[in-house]
Amino acid sequence: MKNKLSEENSPYLLQHSTNPVNWFPWGDEAFALAKEKDLPIFLSIGYSTCHWCHVMEKESFEDEDVAKILNKSFVSIKVDREQRPDLDSIYMAVCQMMTKRGGWPLTVILTPDKIPFFAGTYFPKNSTKGSVGLCEFLPKVKEVWDEKRQDVLTSCDSIYSSLKEVSNPSVPDSFVKEDDMKEIFESIKDFYDEKFGGFGEAPKFPSPQNMIFLSKFYNLFGEKDALRMVDQTLIGMRLGGIFDHIGFGFHRYSTDVKWLVPHFEKMLYDQAMIMESIAETYKVSKKDIYVSTAEEIFLYVQEILKSDQGGFYSAEDADSEGEEGAFYTWKLDEIRSVLTKDESAFFEHLYNIENEGNFNEEVTKQKNGKNIIYLKDELQTFSKVFSINHDSILEESNRIKMKIKSIRDKRVRPGLDDKILTDWNSLMISALAKSSVVFGNKDYLSLALKSFYFIKENMLKDDHSLFHCYRNDRVSIEGMIDDYAFFTKACIDLYEATLDISILEIGSRMCSKMIDLFWDQNKGLFYATSLNAKDVIVRQKNLLDGAIPSGNSIALFSLRKIAGYTKNESILQKSNKLSLQLGEMAKKFPINLAQFLANHLSLLTEPLQIIIINPGKDLDNTNETINYLMNFNHENKSTYYISCKDDLDRYKKILQGSFDFFPEINNKFEVYICKDFSCSLPVHTLTEIKELLD
Repeated sequence: MKNKLSEENSPYLLQHSTNPVNWFPWGDEAFALAKEKDLPIFLSIGYSTCHWCHVMEKESFEDEDVAKILNKSFVSIKVDREQRPDLDSIYMAVCQMMTKRGGWPLTVILTPDKIPFFAGTYFPKNSTKGSVGLCEFLPKVKEVWDEKRQDVLTSCDSIYSSLKEVSNPSVPDSFVKEDDMKEIFESIKDFYDEKFGGFGEAPKFPSPQNMIFLSKFYNLFGEKDALRMVDQTLIGMRLGGIFDHIGFGFHRYSTDVKWLVPHFEKMLYDQAMIMESIAETYKVSKKDIYVSTAEEIFLYVQEILKSDQGGFYSAEDADSEGEEGAFYTWKLDEIRSVLTKDESAFFEHLYNIENEGNFNEEVTKQKNGKNIIYLKDELQTFSKVFSINHDSILEESNRIKMKIKSIRDKRVRPGLDDKILTDWNSLMISALAKSSVVFGNKDYLSLALKSFYFIKENMLKDDHSLFHCYRNDRVSIEGMIDDYAFFTKACIDLYEATLDISILEIGSRMCSKMIDLFWDQNKGLFYATSLNAKDVIVRQKNLLDGAIPSGNSIALFSLRKIAGYTKNESILQKSNKLSLQLGEMAKKFPINLAQFLANHLSLLTEPLQIIIINPGKDLDNTNETINYLMNFNHENKSTYYISCKDDLDRYKKILQGSFDFFPEINNKFEVYICKDFSCSLPVHTLTEIKELLD
């Protein structure tokens, strides 16, 4: 048995292609049929690595009774939220308006005109205590549709009106000043968990945007509490069960406040954002644990998420063999069967392995004999316990973990979502590029370049517009603001890691295309969907960070940097307008706009231009002077690398006529330090450069 999803290219939709439910993909065919038969739409939105999506499928969508109700009384549509984040965002906003909560799977009932009139999340097949079942409420929905149509349409009008209002809010301009930043920091601090790090209660998400902001805030203002909060959080995450100590990489979130019990799925965007936050933190803390953690994220991404073609896959599932976390957890006797007696004693103590298990299950609240591998302290604290030095503990721990990994790799691995998304790949490119400079690791840069050129060759059109999704040699879905903003940022970060002008040229073109397609000329800010989008009921402006930063927050970085490199006043004005529009909201809800605040710090910093003239030489970032300049920690820095006349001519073209800014090329290494495009006399040594920059 196959339904209309069998020809789709999404792993999530294909998972449902053999359900007895007569699923349709989002598209004209489904809505035309609903109008023809005068039926409401049953819309279900989820993603392939979602645990509760799997539960609802097994309980309901594979069930003949539920299928009969849906096939008779509804037109059923399945949407992959990662393929269509625009649709997910619209209908999730409705769910949150109607129920004050959200999550996946997302369940929405629509009219044939796509207007919602009911929303919820997970539903069991049959009603349970405190939860209505599909078999009970679907017939009631159909009854209301048939017998109280006018009430439904009146409700739709009200919901649609509210949706339009929240999708494009009128926001007063308000600039976040330096004094405001200090109050904002205190507000963010109020959400901080002083005991375990992180923000809020369980479930606790990594929120790397907060770490990026706090690291940059510390760098500018020297607030020691900011660095303490970052260190405690990132180190707590790295030691806890939210980190996979055997195969590396971070799980999606922790179900408890201690970072111990994760929700086991692994997302590409988490690896990217956490790696970038680690790089930003290492700039100001220089702790060795960040060097090793960045390396371990890289190793996981390279082993599991990198495609043969260079792009990065989206995610790994939480479930394997029908059980969440089965791949990652261990019983004591399993550990002992793998290791020698001495190895096991060492490992059990180090990683807290217990006979009855070391965590309570989320549902039963009881231990089940399984263990999550985690650390209570950094490894050097165990030196006295084992009477051996830190390096020996690290070496022995790594050797034993490799033995365990070799056994774990023989287990049934969680499912891999092998679609390649422009926005998530761009986040990973940025993280790798930035980390390659901060940690001096060329392997990171090589991996970033492979993904960049994959997107350039497969997902970037001749007119500089983007596709959102790639899988099995097929591209699909027109790019959205996150694709453009994140890819422009990736171009900038990759340029600053390579100083390859061709990458900056692409970034500049992408920024212009992003403005053309998404910028609101009347109010400012970027819409989530382009002006060409035809199948959404509203054009939203997504302002708040979620699991990934908002497109507007990242667009601010892209606008500001491209304006800095090109001296383009129009782009600079848009970056200022964007900051003005988000300023008032950031003052009220800073915990939800940390990425915006991190990028806004550049507007509080005087612009700095650095021109490196190195005739006839390709970039060598092992050169002490060049390495110092590339790593110089400044929030509003533009760096130009000129090795020949062609470089000079291309930079002049990017600067759109500001030719007098660039000096002539002499046959020697020279560095110009410039402020507001007014340059000092050339200097030649690292000592002279440090004197000028200090």
